[in-house]
Amino acid sequence: MKPVLLALALAACSSSAPVAVTSLASTPRPMPVPARTPATLRVMSYNVNFGLAGDRDGVAAVAAAHPDIVVLQETNAEWEAVLVDGLAGAYPHHRFGAPATWPAGGMGVLSRFPIVSIDELPSVAGPFFAWRIVIDAPGGPVQILDVHLHPPISDSGSWVVGFWSTRERRERELAWHLAKLDAALPTLVAGDFNEELDGRALRYATDRGYSDAIAQFAGARRTWEWPVGRLTLRFQLDHVLHDEHWVAIAAGIVEAGRSDHKPVWADLQRAD
Repeated sequence: MKPVLLALALAACSSSAPVAVTSLASTPRPMPVPARTPATLRVMSYNVNFGLAGDRDGVAAVAAAHPDIVVLQETNAEWEAVLVDGLAGAYPHHRFGAPATWPAGGMGVLSRFPIVSIDELPSVAGPFFAWRIVIDAPGGPVQILDVHLHPPISDSGSWVVGFWSTRERRERELAWHLAKLDAALPTLVAGDFNEELDGRALRYATDRGYSDAIAQFAGARRTWEWPVGRLTLRFQLDHVLHDEHWVAIAAGIVEAGRSDHKPVWADLQRAD
């Protein structure tokens, strides 16, 4: 990557900054979200962007795919209010966690099915906590790890230094969270990983048997974009991983909402 392009990419980043430039092409053509097939669970992940709190387009973006479960990043009190107001009929079970030190650190979950428990997992290597969520879904409990991994910013606030220095942190962060999961439960790991398919955290997960449904069905299509002058930087930062208890039937990216991230979804069928 050319140094000038890297500097542009990093200078444009917010707390959900990318780790590599993959495309500066035009926006991908919107693709309709297909109807769910029988006996599948549709899970969505969406970084809503804390700076757009209360945006009704974000609510519509969630509703567009009719997911069963939605894990959210960068929520806050305003986002909670508008999401519950607009979607409580479809998702009677919902929980939200307020951001701690960083305003982008909130978490949320919307579910058609009862939420059994939520454990907050503090990070050993990043500014954002994660959630271990257990949901009483059809066919038995489902364990979901909702993550927002360390952005590529150094302790001194440098994006350029952070691009190189934080890769190991995301790996260490995800390793810490995965170690807290119940290995007996069917597991999904979804959220804003702040890195693409070649990142160390994602490689750590795939080396341990997790598969990325977004990569399987959407290839390297971007899930995040940010305009820089006449260019638009595009990266795939949002992922839905599943363990061996699941088979991915379909997955995709919803071209809706005003967040810098796009909602991603996956249809999963139990392999057991």
